[in-house]
Amino acid sequence: MTIPYSGAVTFFTEAQRNAELSMINIDLSEPLKLTDEEHRVLRHIRQHPGKSRTQLASDLNLSKAMLTKAVSNFDRVGLVKEERSQIENGERGKPPIFLSLRSEAFHSIGIYANRHLSAVVRSDLGGTVHFSSLKSMPTEGAIDMIVGQVSEAALNSPASIIGIGHAVPAIIGADGELFEVTPTQVGLPLNAIAMTLREQFNLPVFWENDAFCSAAYEANGPYAEKRCVFYATFGFGVGGGLVVEGDVFRGAFNQASNIGALIPETGPRPSLTDLSAHLKRELGDLSMATLSKMWEDRDVLLSAWINDRGPRLSLPLSAVVQFFNPDAIVIGGFFPHEIIEALCAFVDLSGYDVAGRKPLRKPQLEVSRALGPLATAEAAAFLPVSARLLGKASIAASGRTRLANSPVAFVGS
Repeated sequence: MTIPYSGAVTFFTEAQRNAELSMINIDLSEPLKLTDEEHRVLRHIRQHPGKSRTQLASDLNLSKAMLTKAVSNFDRVGLVKEERSQIENGERGKPPIFLSLRSEAFHSIGIYANRHLSAVVRSDLGGTVHFSSLKSMPTEGAIDMIVGQVSEAALNSPASIIGIGHAVPAIIGADGELFEVTPTQVGLPLNAIAMTLREQFNLPVFWENDAFCSAAYEANGPYAEKRCVFYATFGFGVGGGLVVEGDVFRGAFNQASNIGALIPETGPRPSLTDLSAHLKRELGDLSMATLSKMWEDRDVLLSAWINDRGPRLSLPLSAVVQFFNPDAIVIGGFFPHEIIEALCAFVDLSGYDVAGRKPLRKPQLEVSRALGPLATAEAAAFLPVSARLLGKASIAASGRTRLANSPVAFVGS
């Protein structure tokens, strides 16, 4: 549910805020210079906590000397912790020491904003959210409000902030240029937001298409054991992202996995925009809380919409199975869990199976545990962690927009 915004941010005077920020935003570029192997070790420790050095070296096919050097570098900036196990009755010898990520070592900030609201979270390295703010977007002063939310998140942080992630309803080029915004979100000052945050807080700002962002977060979190994860999001449009072995598959022009193109933009499709037209209600009125109440009340129009839109997902998602052969398909977005689950109940993934041939293995269709604007902001907070600690390819916000006559494609999320 959005919270009404009530004017300018006034937590601190300008001098107080600058003094506090100077204490928080230390230069982290030097201590975070890790080698590719060290990134790989840190990723493994994050995904498989509680392993000994011997187990880690074996898992990663590294020498003990190389692993020891990596762990020493992590210790230098407090990235990992080592805990000796307890000796059980009857056991002899020195108990092994197990390593895990020190989640509290650094925090990161994630943002998702649209024309109706702004969501900001601060998370630790393990993904636990320690601060969240959800506010209605004012008709004027959007940048000031977002800066205020980020200020509040940063000033309450007990750990240094390693960066800001911004999930945007747009396609982002590999060079960091924004070049296609979801039609319903045109008018958001995305470039100005990114540049103001970078200048105001002296922190790197990474941005990513919101569907790609959530896909990467899911595939490096709850679905880390899966090799190929397809994520679809039902928000103001319909978008998708594919992650293979932990890395986002972008295609040649950063526009891959656009499942929204397989479901007509003009509808009918499982999006808030489409539901708004079906219900004849304002788009801004369809909050998660409102939709949950409609579901609980067994709203007739909502039920009719679900019964029609659900089956329409079968062929697009069947195409995903044929093209990508994922071992997980995860559905997220800005609908309550019950509504997405009801839509998914109609889906048949065998739409492109060929008679007489052995059908492809079908993954389980699952609803994301993280739904709504704050969940997208939570995924955005993973972008700085992914870029600066885990060695994943990430896009730094350039603050530029590609010329309007450049070749572009529609993004649906």
